[in-house]
Amino acid sequence: MSRRLILATIAVVLLLAGIALLLTSRGHIPSAFSGTKLRRANVLIVTLDTTRADRIGAYGYRNAETPVFDRLASEGVLFEECITPTAYTLPSHSSIMTGLYPPQHGVRLNGEGALSDANETLAERLSASGYRTGAFVGAFVLDGRWGLKQGFEHYDDQFHIGADQRLDLAGVQRPASSVVDAALKWLDQDSSRPFFAWLHFYDAHTPYAPPEPFKGRFASKGPTGMYDGEIAFADSQLGRLVDWLERSGRKEDTIVVVVGDHGEGLGSHGEDEHGYYLYDYAVRVPFVMRVPARRLAGRRVAAQVRTIDITPTLYDLLDLEPAKNSMGKPLTPLMGGTAEEAKRYAYSESMAVNLQYGWAALYSLRTSDYKYVHAPRAELYALKSDPNEATNRFDDERRAVRELRTELQRVRDAAAKSAPAQTQQANLDQETLKMLASLGYLGGGSTQVRDDEGLADPKDKIHLFESVGFAAHVMGQNNYKEAAEVLEIVLKDDPNVPQAQFLLSTVYRKLNQPAKAHAILDAYLKRDPNDMRALIAMAELLNDEGRHQELMAICKQVLSIDDNNPRAYELMADVHMVNNDHARALPLLQKVVEIQPKLTRSRNNMAAALIGVGRTDEAEKVLADVTREYPKFPLAHYHLGLLRERQGRTREAMSEYATEVKNHPKAVPARFNLGNLLLRAGDAAGAEEQIRAAIEHEPTAARPYLLLGQMLLSRSSDLGEVERLAQQGLQRATEPELKAFGYFLLADVYSRQGRRAELQDAVQKGNHYRSLIRS
Repeated sequence: MSRRLILATIAVVLLLAGIALLLTSRGHIPSAFSGTKLRRANVLIVTLDTTRADRIGAYGYRNAETPVFDRLASEGVLFEECITPTAYTLPSHSSIMTGLYPPQHGVRLNGEGALSDANETLAERLSASGYRTGAFVGAFVLDGRWGLKQGFEHYDDQFHIGADQRLDLAGVQRPASSVVDAALKWLDQDSSRPFFAWLHFYDAHTPYAPPEPFKGRFASKGPTGMYDGEIAFADSQLGRLVDWLERSGRKEDTIVVVVGDHGEGLGSHGEDEHGYYLYDYAVRVPFVMRVPARRLAGRRVAAQVRTIDITPTLYDLLDLEPAKNSMGKPLTPLMGGTAEEAKRYAYSESMAVNLQYGWAALYSLRTSDYKYVHAPRAELYALKSDPNEATNRFDDERRAVRELRTELQRVRDAAAKSAPAQTQQANLDQETLKMLASLGYLGGGSTQVRDDEGLADPKDKIHLFESVGFAAHVMGQNNYKEAAEVLEIVLKDDPNVPQAQFLLSTVYRKLNQPAKAHAILDAYLKRDPNDMRALIAMAELLNDEGRHQELMAICKQVLSIDDNNPRAYELMADVHMVNNDHARALPLLQKVVEIQPKLTRSRNNMAAALIGVGRTDEAEKVLADVTREYPKFPLAHYHLGLLRERQGRTREAMSEYATEVKNHPKAVPARFNLGNLLLRAGDAAGAEEQIRAAIEHEPTAARPYLLLGQMLLSRSSDLGEVERLAQQGLQRATEPELKAFGYFLLADVYSRQGRRAELQDAVQKGNHYRSLIRS
């Protein structure tokens, strides 16, 4: 071979090798960052709720106490500009865990629906790949029943709700220390499989109240100082996790991701908290990723990235198939130092202003240089020279406006095309549903976005948003009078704010002013007769009032619009169950289970209907599934008690009722039935204890007063107390059988006391109500 030919051959080989290396670098980080060990690496994700990037030391904030986050940044890759698609906790976490934008996965707000099973989550993918999966969350807003539980073998959402505590999506929380305690216990249990652990720290959310010593160090700096103190406390708990990784020898086998879900206003642009505007204080979040590759230590990525890029990046690192429909892209090239050829646009949305308040939705598209906010009065900010977004450049930089507006529409169109089924109902029990509804969370509400021309610009309405938020806060403190005053003022300013209308109708119900509640909902339905949220609210109101025929008509109207609305079927079934018509309730509940098989409360109610029609074997199977999945699910053990009574297994029935009472001390039906069985078994003292407790926990129910009166009468106790109990029961009774029971109980008292005229009157009334039962 000639020298010239040899040199030419070498040149070709080198050229081909260079091309191969270039192609490799564009697809993945070079080989030192990949390999079989990384494919089976553990994954630890910590999400920092309500945490602004600009309040972290690694991002240049001098007052920060975030040594652990900063250390991870020095050992891994810090992303200087990471953007979340929404400033709401459940939608933002749904995006992190799926790699999908909110219009794709369907969750746009907190408390208005759960992430659908149609979405594939990171936990599901890793579980299928042989990982043990555990989640540990810090607030009820991420309770597993809102849909993020799918794919997790263990989902720790244990929140203590005290007897005097009102349930609220934001108000029920636990500190990061408790979250870490639970996580460390789980992490120590099994080392035979790689783990995926997700921890959620809620501490930076209001109220800002860090524990000592952080409170003492930050209190002098006012509310924003206390906010910094919460972040410092969360960072200290992050340190406990890093310490565990080091002690257990798992640090170099673990990918660590720490990321915020959204930020906080702290007064910027007039917003104290979050969920309204799309300025950077709300959507720019801290994000660091530490991987088992030392040569990446201390990398800082200046290019803009998105939280929807996290799941695609993990799939790439772990050599798994890309996420379906994800608009996120792997960050591995950026982490390896490869510059991107195309801009990575970041989409964000603010939907509460539209779906709950009836104003224009806000949409933004961001690059590292500009942010465009689509609104009735659109906005453009030059982020390099104006990081606080103080000067609207919309009229000055029309080229940037055209580019971002066009790309925003493309992103929205693409997201709409890949959107899955609608959100599903959260798997909540009946009592939790009622408590949330009392605070304005009706669930299953409209997710139909209105982009009509002429809707109000949210920039003109923030004072009303803050007022409604204050009203919801005082409602949570049972201060309904003040809430009514605030909401009435809001509706004078803007009569068509749905959230204010629904909250005020709830307030009027609590103030025993149902006519006013009806007036609000009637007016709303005149404007929009097919609004599902208003129709369901009206049905709930009619249910409270016992106006069952009208309730059934409303539910049929709902089903004429959406024949798969599970709440309408549930309410109709409730009417039949109240009337002990289990045969009519059963097919309705079966329909709910068919629509949403995982809705535990409906399976639980279906079991009660099965018991009522004598199909005990089927009921037993359903209840076995319910109690296996949720051992403390409300009414599950009560229904098992009914089943055991039907089977004649009295001792087991008593045990099931006692379990229900232990799990739920306010379980009045279980206490009542347990008291009845104890009385039959000769334990009068135990029976009296249960019935008195039932009266204490539900003083509006008639039956416990009457039963206690009968018990005391049989023991020849104080006839005066028996008479008082009978009168109290009659005041609360609505059913003919209870009225008859009450009057015959009074007749017995009057007979023993020789009060002939009153005896005759009580017997006459008792016979009247008994005839109504027979008819």
